[in-house]
Amino acid sequence: MKNYLPDLTWQEVDELKRRTDKVLIPIGSLEQHGPHLPLSTDTIIAFEVAKRVAEKLDIALAPPISLGFSIEHMDFSGTVSLDPLTLTALLKNVCSSLAKHGFKKVFIINGHGGNRATIESAIQLIKSELNISLYSFTLLGIVQKIFNKIRDSPEGELGHADEIETSLMLAICPEKVKMNKCIDEPPKLQTHLTFEASKKEVAFTWRTKEISESGVIGAPSKASEEKGRLMLDYLIDKITTIVKDL
Repeated sequence: MKNYLPDLTWQEVDELKRRTDKVLIPIGSLEQHGPHLPLSTDTIIAFEVAKRVAEKLDIALAPPISLGFSIEHMDFSGTVSLDPLTLTALLKNVCSSLAKHGFKKVFIINGHGGNRATIESAIQLIKSELNISLYSFTLLGIVQKIFNKIRDSPEGELGHADEIETSLMLAICPEKVKMNKCIDEPPKLQTHLTFEASKKEVAFTWRTKEISESGVIGAPSKASEEKGRLMLDYLIDKITTIVKDL
């Protein structure tokens, strides 16, 4: 991959930073995604989007951060969660190192909704300590606009390992998706509570096991590779435009 920091020598990084002061940091999680998707789903999606944006814009790409704040999924085997202070410290260390080497505009590509609050707090903290600009994109929020035009899931049946994430994974790496094992399970939520960003009026605490036996929140059986390609292209075009303008 062009401009992927782990593949470059230090001299090649010197050449790269003479062309650009922008760097992308993908971040995901290691957490359950139902019976049909791998634990690395959020990281896979974030990394794929970041790779394609970096290639289009000829900017630096950092390796993905594959752990996030996933405490809600800890009842399911394999999930590993950082606490918010640890995640904040990790982001601060990574950004500080990149800033020292000349990357002054940092764009975080976040594939896990549970990371959003921590990331947005962390970049404010990092900005106050380092003379750099930081921006974050939470993919599941951005993609909602186009998804609502192509969705087959009933209203309220979105949240985790659902039609969105399963479609994206079918477009990126179908060999990792076990569609024969997918389960549709609407969340067991009280009235007024929803995971859908466009309708969410109340923030609330939850543990996945309390609202879903399978770990799925939504209807992954409605997913398709075609929907995934449409959403992936939308994400890449949207984020590319914003990063270029900034």
